[in-house]
Amino acid sequence: MVIKKPTKPKGTLRKEAIIKAFKHCVSQQGYANTAMADVAKEAGLFPSHIFYYFDSKQDLLRNCCQQQCDVVVLGLSQMVNLPLDEKIDYITDFLFIANENINRSTSGFMYEAIGVAVKDPILSDFKLEMDRNCKEILSTLFTDSDADPESREEKGEIIYWLLAGAKLNAYFDPDNGLENAANLFKKALRATCGLPPMAKTATQPPSVALKSQMQAY
Repeated sequence: MVIKKPTKPKGTLRKEAIIKAFKHCVSQQGYANTAMADVAKEAGLFPSHIFYYFDSKQDLLRNCCQQQCDVVVLGLSQMVNLPLDEKIDYITDFLFIANENINRSTSGFMYEAIGVAVKDPILSDFKLEMDRNCKEILSTLFTDSDADPESREEKGEIIYWLLAGAKLNAYFDPDNGLENAANLFKKALRATCGLPPMAKTATQPPSVALKSQMQAY
């Protein structure tokens, strides 16, 4: 007997297609230049389908931004119980190796959303909540080496801003590339955690923890 995997309801698939199409359009042409007709065309749907799920372009932007923030926080949280070396590998792999949920398109979308957030308090709250959660998760890198909660919190914030800078530079300087940004970030992270420098080896495949996480999405 062949056991079929359960399929997602048609409405869920349509909503996911709209979200994916919107992120792609915004990353390619900017939020201001993205029309709902563009999103519908990219998703292979009629514009009326979009307005069944979302009240407006602003509503769609807010939903997509919140979803992407949740993806980042949920993904990072998977490393909390790993050994320190594996935590560092997982963080770097998760955020720098392109996958279905974090890639150049989603990064471009988030940079656009952050720009809009300057004038949108709801988007701003999503961004601030993501920042707070990520810093808290990253502070767990120092649980075994630093008994001072305030010191761990400060180090988690430093790592977060290093990470944000590395991702941003890699996005706007493609010649430098994500791989180089990932290697530099990992070196900085290991040094901050008091670990020895990495051995010079060929590019490694994604960590086992990351593969499991990617399959879970």
